[in-house]
Amino acid sequence: MLDKVRTSLCHHCQAPVSEAERCEALIGGTLHSFCCQGCAGAARLIDTLSLNAFYDYRASCDTSLPASSQRKARAVQDFLPAVAHTPEGVTLHLLIPDLRCVACVWLLEQVLGRQDGVQEVKVNFARRRLQLRFNDSSRLPALVNLIEQLGYSPVPDLPDAGREAGKALRRAQLLRLGVAGLCMMPVMMFALASYLAGPPTAQNPASGMDPLYESLLRWASLALSTPVVFYSAAPFHRGAWQALRHRQLGMDLPVSLAILAAWVLSVYNTLSFGSAVYFDTACMFAFLLLLGRHVELLSREHFEDNADHLLRLLPTTARRRAAGNDAEFATVPMHEIVAGDVLQVLPGETLPADGVLLEGSASISEAAFTGEPLPVLRTAGARVLAGALNHDGTLLVQAASAPQDYRITRLARLQDAAMAYRPRWSLLADRAAGWFIGTVLVLAAGAGVAWHLAGSPDAWVIALTVLVVACPCALSLATPVAITVATTTLRRHGVLIRNGAFLERAAATTTVAFDKTGTLTEAQLQVQSVIPLGERSAEECLALATALERHSEHPIARAFATPTTLVASDVDVVPGGGVSGTIDGHACRLGQSAFACLSEPALTPPDEDGLWILLCGPGPLAWIGLQDTLRPDAAAMLEALRHDGLCTTLYSGDPSPGGLRLAQSLPLDEVRTGMSPAQKIAAVRTEGERGTVMMVGDGINDAGAMAAAACSIAISPRDVLVQNSADATLVTPALLGLPAVLRYARRARRIIRQNLLWSLLYNLSAIPLALAGLLPPWLAAIGMSLSSLLVVFNAGRLRRMEG
Repeated sequence: MLDKVRTSLCHHCQAPVSEAERCEALIGGTLHSFCCQGCAGAARLIDTLSLNAFYDYRASCDTSLPASSQRKARAVQDFLPAVAHTPEGVTLHLLIPDLRCVACVWLLEQVLGRQDGVQEVKVNFARRRLQLRFNDSSRLPALVNLIEQLGYSPVPDLPDAGREAGKALRRAQLLRLGVAGLCMMPVMMFALASYLAGPPTAQNPASGMDPLYESLLRWASLALSTPVVFYSAAPFHRGAWQALRHRQLGMDLPVSLAILAAWVLSVYNTLSFGSAVYFDTACMFAFLLLLGRHVELLSREHFEDNADHLLRLLPTTARRRAAGNDAEFATVPMHEIVAGDVLQVLPGETLPADGVLLEGSASISEAAFTGEPLPVLRTAGARVLAGALNHDGTLLVQAASAPQDYRITRLARLQDAAMAYRPRWSLLADRAAGWFIGTVLVLAAGAGVAWHLAGSPDAWVIALTVLVVACPCALSLATPVAITVATTTLRRHGVLIRNGAFLERAAATTTVAFDKTGTLTEAQLQVQSVIPLGERSAEECLALATALERHSEHPIARAFATPTTLVASDVDVVPGGGVSGTIDGHACRLGQSAFACLSEPALTPPDEDGLWILLCGPGPLAWIGLQDTLRPDAAAMLEALRHDGLCTTLYSGDPSPGGLRLAQSLPLDEVRTGMSPAQKIAAVRTEGERGTVMMVGDGINDAGAMAAAACSIAISPRDVLVQNSADATLVTPALLGLPAVLRYARRARRIIRQNLLWSLLYNLSAIPLALAGLLPPWLAAIGMSLSSLLVVFNAGRLRRMEG
């Protein structure tokens, strides 16, 4: 039997191999994978020359490679699970736990965006995520190395990556915080003794502290403050230096300058027996600011746990059938699964891959996708999803894709993309941050010089206070934290946001436009009657219609479940029209009268309740009547929207009198029926000139209208993955969730504005106080930390969604 080695790395150059570019060649009796035909040709030449020992020698020499080569190899190996290959290019998903401020975001976007082959850079500051899309997988090591050169520590964005990185960061922060706290306490006590003793006076030169003791306390303070300044405060210095290296003014810069300036000035005065030292100020700044960052980290970790919930549904390993032995299964990491692998899933385990059920049957819970808590029966031939729970059967599943392309992974990426969105006012705040920091540096220097010339002994303390109090950290957190919390909360309540602008636009909505079938109705149509118009019987006409509708995903197609042996070919589904095809050599069309009749005059449907569609083949064969029912909460939902002051309209493609009567029974401000997709688009655009329109549909025939609306939401309880045209999907079938979503969007906008307003008011009020010398250093450090914490805690109010 031929041996086959199928890996995610090229056998020759060790570069990542995408499924689209993969090629295979027989080398030394074994079939290997290659990234391109060039590598395959090189390997064949090496094989022909009997030099295959080259590969063994290369493997044995890996440990002696230069550091840069070892790092490149590690980058390829370690980051492969976070790489996704799409038609647009290669996408790398990274977690950057030491992302410090919006200046870091700007730096990464600017530096990476200028690299050859890089197509898109997206940074989610609140969740410390980076999404990088480029055109060539061979660029992966260089791009990862560049991120490291910028001073960051990227790790693959895998399930639980955020939690593990958070643990490491939390441990490091606690250690730095502990050192700062332990050293600060004796330094503060030494300073207190000096303050209480006071300086010698002209009347009593012997007053104050003995110079020998004062010198001793200063040297002790120097020894204790040095580890605080250079170890505990190291993250501030590192962030400031990395920003300066790339000619940027980061938010760590004023903090780093304040701490270093206080320490350097104190060392100078200690050596020269100067008038005052500020070791206590340096230690206090470092301790209080580290404390604030640590509390902020703990708050963000709570949001991180909720946001990563989807990917944590996946197992870390899977049992894969061994090649050549159907009875043997080996445990492999999740990232090694490729399309075509056969996986075994035992009762109580989570499915490790999207795919097709080859053997076995079981009750499977798909609550993460459908919102339905009850399991459903899946038998051989059914499609199953990674992350679903197998309750009671032993299954064999053939993987349909790699983990990067699983439905649950794509769902999580949609959520990350939504969280990375930044509204217009947030982008303005980010751009202003660099100029603001530059202004603060000038103000601090100016204040120090002015107070020094005025003869104040606290001149440089005032300058340091201005540096610390003016850092706009709260401004940088105001929007991203709120959007992260809001997106996560909506997902928990059955709303998946695809477009980050959805929240902003939904909050401004003035008109909500609805489709009827599948949106306000149950979309569980049933054939009510068949009225033959020709020689064929009702049963024959129904069989023809069933053969055509088998190829459609429209809710109408589910009404045709009659068993038939007829097969339709050359099928064409026309949105808003119907479906056409060839059956037994006859061209058949089913749908609205104007569509089905084609060149003949359209027929008038029967004047009876229900939805009537016409079957032609080629002449009129039968009218088929379908009956639908309203969703039980449709009327209550529309009343709730009216109560909130929103206008409600119906744009329906159903031209039947029964559909009109059904719509008129609802509390709608406007009802329009018999509309084509083009007419719906025109109506949405016209309404959009008067206000902000949200389009609500089932995402099948309403794609154009959804794209034309300011925002859109798909009512799709059967599939959580939204259509490309919808900004969000309401997973649960309860329509009353829609008014709650709109109210929540307005509440989220209100909290974001509160955060921005608070941040601006804090800086605008604290800076003048610091310039006037009315703000002590300890209060400045506390104020800066509390301003950031207040923004985070205020955003935390969005964790609760009112009905």
